[in-house]
Amino acid sequence: MIVEDWVKLKNAEERNIMIRRAQSARIIITFAYCIMGIGCFFLIVLPSFGISMRDTTNITDPGRPMPLQTYYIYDVTKSPQYELTFISQSIYIIIAMMSYSGIDNFLGLLVFHICGQLDILKNRLTNLDKCKNSHKILNSCITRHRRLLRVIDIIEDTYNVILLFLFVYFAILFAFYGFRIITLFDEGNNISFSHLVYFASTVINIFAHMCLYCALGEILVAQCNKIYYAAYSKWYTMNSKETQNLLILMIRGSKPVYLTAGKVFPVTMATFCS
Repeated sequence: MIVEDWVKLKNAEERNIMIRRAQSARIIITFAYCIMGIGCFFLIVLPSFGISMRDTTNITDPGRPMPLQTYYIYDVTKSPQYELTFISQSIYIIIAMMSYSGIDNFLGLLVFHICGQLDILKNRLTNLDKCKNSHKILNSCITRHRRLLRVIDIIEDTYNVILLFLFVYFAILFAFYGFRIITLFDEGNNISFSHLVYFASTVINIFAHMCLYCALGEILVAQCNKIYYAAYSKWYTMNSKETQNLLILMIRGSKPVYLTAGKVFPVTMATFCS
């Protein structure tokens, strides 16, 4: 779909719109991977120098810091078991972070691509009265609008369960981190600077990902509403036959279009702020 839409671009203005949307998606992807890179630094690089990010030790600690602490069926304090285990855990962490961010970034890429297509559609509707073959262009706009709505429905069906589990996951994490902050102040613990930065980066990472989902949903809602208002502002300037065709787009555009979390609640900035 994405390749097909890029091939069908008809002029420089439409191409510039798509490029701006693609650049916005690239900025978000870069920012997301930078945050994940900071996490990799604290989880992989610092433990390799003997600096652990864990605050509480237990009986499973082997004595030498690992990226992920667990129970080992072999002695990891000896070489080369320690090095091999450390490298394998580092690879697992990197793959997990790339997979986690990759799904989110792909969602952002799809949403911004659709928003670019909706921008182009809005411009065509706005300039409809300036075209000689307005009837043909209007039919093309209606067809394209229905196609984009079907794509949004596919994205919604694909991501709604994922978003629901992520929001539940975020709620649980925020509860634990809130408890951790309270205990730090109550106990008067002297937390090191590296631990403080790691703790803050983790909270910012969770907060940013949750904000990203809601921002994408809000952008999609706003862009779909622009199509409705663009069609609404033109219906009285057209003849009766074109108005009937435009009515199809207006009726469909009046229905709210948004991403949901498990089809329970919409993923918008209002949800994020509530």
